[in-house]
Amino acid sequence: MKFLFILFSLLAISSCKNDDDLMNTASNLKPNDAVTIFIPNEVPEDFILITPIRSDTTYLINREGKEVHKWYATSSPTLMAYLMDDGSLIRTVYTDIDNGIAIGGKTGKLQIIDKDNNLKWEWLLDNSTESLHHDIAILPNGNLLASVWEVKDENSSISNGRDPQKLFENRLIIDKIIEIEPIGSNQANVIWEWSLWDHLIQDFDAAQLNFGTVASHPELFDINMGVGIANFSHGNGLDYILEHDQIVLNSRELSEFFLIDHSTTTAEAASSSGGNSGKGGDLLFRYGNPQNFKTGSSNDQIFNGPHDGTYVGSNVNSLGSFLIFDNLDGIDFSTVKEINVPISIDGRYPSIINQGNVPDSPIWSYSDTAIYSKRTSGAQRLPSGNTLITSNSGLIIREVNTLNQIVWEYNFENEAANQLMLQSNGFKNRSYPVNFAGIQALELIED
Repeated sequence: MKFLFILFSLLAISSCKNDDDLMNTASNLKPNDAVTIFIPNEVPEDFILITPIRSDTTYLINREGKEVHKWYATSSPTLMAYLMDDGSLIRTVYTDIDNGIAIGGKTGKLQIIDKDNNLKWEWLLDNSTESLHHDIAILPNGNLLASVWEVKDENSSISNGRDPQKLFENRLIIDKIIEIEPIGSNQANVIWEWSLWDHLIQDFDAAQLNFGTVASHPELFDINMGVGIANFSHGNGLDYILEHDQIVLNSRELSEFFLIDHSTTTAEAASSSGGNSGKGGDLLFRYGNPQNFKTGSSNDQIFNGPHDGTYVGSNVNSLGSFLIFDNLDGIDFSTVKEINVPISIDGRYPSIINQGNVPDSPIWSYSDTAIYSKRTSGAQRLPSGNTLITSNSGLIIREVNTLNQIVWEYNFENEAANQLMLQSNGFKNRSYPVNFAGIQALELIED
């Protein structure tokens, strides 16, 4: 009996070893010089995925700052990457093709690389009329949402109501979202799409399409907004709301985020009816800058050039519904803002009012000159309620709690970071808990 007891004890210890090795609890953290731990008992058991902008390598680090896995592909400069359930990496890749859409954030290619660094799938969408850009989102069925820029020529732009005096480069470049199903090694089925172009309004020329009262239709885009560049909306981030089958689209140029119904068919997405909302592809909600639909004033503008609008929900660890990195909140500082939008249980939003914003201010915010970044960057709400902040210009990843205390920080200017060839901390970084399927699939064993 004594022998059996010892045997079962050894088996139990062995079976728990992998789980224990994945843990990076406060009691056993041994950070390198790039990491500073301010509140040890709040540091989560997770890993952080980092893709330095235009690097061909994506790194997974633990909270000690040590690399535990990496994915790479020669000559594939990357903008953004996400971990998939099987340990593969999906990423957006720069083609650097000169096709006339020379805008910051244009990528043109998607890749999936498995955990052993084999290229499983690659898909190109990069030509003179449309190109992939910025961000993607992984859907539960394995399909992908992807951001696309589409070129509209001078005649089409004017006939849809664009003021010729506001037509730059004799064209408009507008945002579109597509859902794609990866096929084989280099093909994809586009099975759904939504286009900003199908939801326009203008009050410039009654003889052209889309004429109406802009302030009376906040669910539509004023085609004459975004003065100064052809790419007048410049979407830079996507997020998927699983519980409501909706999409969050963030716009840097318009300084807003938008909510779109994904439950529609493509035909319904081009109309104003259908889907769970009954509104087709019209905006379900918008927030950040009511001047875009000619209500309120500059005093009502909440965001300025933001990135990474994400849904966090309303629960015990979230004060509000949406989180966003407001890049140009001040002359020399950026702010992470949490917006408490009252959403019904079936995913319906308050009516968009005809002046100002509702709510009129964030429910929580965090600002510091150390996180200032004119472009890129982002924020992620963690299960604990803390927020992981990426500051690209600030060269740091910082975790803060709801009391605005710094919990943990990774400094990319430190020599320990340079040893991993981390030229920058990426467009935005993401935390994955130890029980995430993709982490488990990597079978990480730490020394």
